[in-house]
Amino acid sequence: MFWNNILDPLHRLLAPPVAICLTCGRMTNRSTQIQGICRECYNEIPWIRHSRCNTCGRHIGCPDCTRGDGHERFFICNRSAVVYSPVMREWLGQYKYRGNERYSQLLIMMLGQAYDGMKDEQRQIDSQWTIDVITWVPVSAIRLQERGFNQAEVLAIGVASLSKIPFKRLMIRERHTDKQSLKNRGDRIRDMMNTFEGDPEIICSFRNILESRPRSRVNSPLRILLIDDIYTTGSTVNSCARVLWGMSDVIGYPLEVYSLTWARS
Repeated sequence: MFWNNILDPLHRLLAPPVAICLTCGRMTNRSTQIQGICRECYNEIPWIRHSRCNTCGRHIGCPDCTRGDGHERFFICNRSAVVYSPVMREWLGQYKYRGNERYSQLLIMMLGQAYDGMKDEQRQIDSQWTIDVITWVPVSAIRLQERGFNQAEVLAIGVASLSKIPFKRLMIRERHTDKQSLKNRGDRIRDMMNTFEGDPEIICSFRNILESRPRSRVNSPLRILLIDDIYTTGSTVNSCARVLWGMSDVIGYPLEVYSLTWARS
């Protein structure tokens, strides 16, 4: 009994942590990088470590940002955590459509890593770069009733908690749209036009943020980080960014919009 009292804690300390993996269901060694999944599943994550397109964050050649289709871009850049592979599609489906809430923390931790990479990248350009407020892409009342939650809002609040950045609802969805996954690029862009509008309290929110900033950042633009789950054509992100960017004249202060999405398709 005496030796058991001594050796059992030592054994637990030295033994590899074992648990049921959230994504594959196997009883195996947990990943040391992200809690909840095994090392094998972690190694299968198609991380976007280096973006080939500086605008949308795509990991391969990007025709969307170079096609010059006459559509003005209202956000500075997008960065995504992963490539939208079949495995990642299943993970998102578990969270977004099947209501498996345990996946929310997994996706949030992955987004947190992507935000850290984005911050390091931007601070190589501007050492004072920082985000003032995090917001998210709103969903329609119909979609909210279907799912019971806004997946982008949950992710945004999680990233805000990890990064210690304020989060606020800055937009509302003016009209419902059909699922974007069923549409081509042109239809997505047309469908997203005039879909969002600023929240009536947006001006007050911006003023409170500006007043709370340190003096060293008085002359810096107000920077907003927009969170969503997937970046495909950028039509949703750009439509939201257009609304946010348009508030610059209203508040009388320069404003920049950045986008962070979990996956890039």
